[in-house]
Amino acid sequence: MKKYITLLFLLLVMGASCKKDYIALEDPTKISTADLYSDANGLGLAVTAAYGTLQDIYGKGTSGTGMYLFTDVPSDNSNALVSGAGLGDFDLFTVAPENVNLSTQWQNFYKCIARCNAIIGRAPGIDMTATLRDRYIAEAKFLRALSYFNAVRIWGGVPLVTKEIQSIDESLSYKRETVANVYAQIEKDLTDAETVLPTSYATADLGRATNGAAKAILGKVYLTEGKYGQCKTKLAELLPRGTNAWGYDLLPLYSDIFSTSNELNKETIFAVRYTKGGFGTGSPFFNWFVPNQSGSTIATVGGGSGFNTIMPDLYDAFPATDPRRGFSIASYVSSGVTYYYTKKYTDVPANAMDSNNDWIVIRYADVMLMYAEAENELNGPAGAISYVNDVRRRAYGNTTNDLTATQTSSQGNMKLAIETERRLELNMEGHRWFDLLRTGRAIDVMNASFTKYQTKNGTVVIQISAPHNLLFPIPLREIQINPNLTPNP
Repeated sequence: MKKYITLLFLLLVMGASCKKDYIALEDPTKISTADLYSDANGLGLAVTAAYGTLQDIYGKGTSGTGMYLFTDVPSDNSNALVSGAGLGDFDLFTVAPENVNLSTQWQNFYKCIARCNAIIGRAPGIDMTATLRDRYIAEAKFLRALSYFNAVRIWGGVPLVTKEIQSIDESLSYKRETVANVYAQIEKDLTDAETVLPTSYATADLGRATNGAAKAILGKVYLTEGKYGQCKTKLAELLPRGTNAWGYDLLPLYSDIFSTSNELNKETIFAVRYTKGGFGTGSPFFNWFVPNQSGSTIATVGGGSGFNTIMPDLYDAFPATDPRRGFSIASYVSSGVTYYYTKKYTDVPANAMDSNNDWIVIRYADVMLMYAEAENELNGPAGAISYVNDVRRRAYGNTTNDLTATQTSSQGNMKLAIETERRLELNMEGHRWFDLLRTGRAIDVMNASFTKYQTKNGTVVIQISAPHNLLFPIPLREIQINPNLTPNP
């Protein structure tokens, strides 16, 4: 998939470089809609373009916007130590509807959804093999579901567009759908996709969505909705470790998960793919997340931006004996102040914001901890503890640090233990804020964090006790364009 996304970029550049001695009335860098959806090759390019929008959603060097801004920065794991571009507002819950990052991400989601809708709607009319056509449709449904899943957790009910829009008037007729109906569509898309998508791909197509990825995301959707029985049943299909149909398992070494030389390993279920080299497809995360105080000391190419800086509380949350802290977090001292940053996206960029690091959307440790969470909600800690301890044993390399029955003597204790384990195991991978929302703990955890870190002269200057802070504002630009859209409280 990395190769195909890069190839698509090169084709566009080559088209742009063609010189003519007359005025071209059609943009030579774009493939016409009629040509794109005329045969199997064109449809394949359309599907690749839909995957390409994931780079916009999860982070691209042309914009500071990425999922981290909605998933890590608002949480107690990190903050944005920059005042420009409205990034710091996500840390302090002062995001205004006119914040450019809101409208950028909204447009990114709906660009992906629009491309998927076109594929799903037009593919049946293309003369090609049914097997490949059905797979392309299933891939588009997976990507559409993933976009809506992220959007509904950020904004609540959003416009539910499931077909290609034909006119401006039609686009302005859409209102915000109920949260329940958005989730119903997500479930349907993923259920459809998992019955068609393959278990694996040939080397050239690695990185595309598999039926295992659809099952894993669907399990997370069920867990988010509180459908614990359906979550457990779905995630059980991905168990047991190693001997499941996909070969999913925990890697022996935690640090190997994030190595750019070990991408798409057996622990990675789905990732957004990036390739460095000046093609416009490199990942920006290393440059974005390194402290800007470090200049080019750490990120020797492109320097650091400090967009997603680890808070001391996350560093301190790790027991000193937990090897994951050393694998995950590094520090830089400037003027006597220690700045922590993630090591999970370390690379040598080819250019500024042009690295090889993929963004892992979901991996096997996440599945195991979600299964434990669902089991605990259904039956208590007895059946959940072994899955948490499997994750801990990989981290520590022994059984000495296993959770004990005494530590998890109640459902509530186990719930908090799983929450902590997810925070440590999946730190800075874009899960913490959504975890706090799902468990209903966001207000308590964040108020405690602000009490600890935002107290001046004995007064806590920020609190998020108001439930409206659990959703982000609908972008002002969208409300101004479409009067049918209503704002969040």
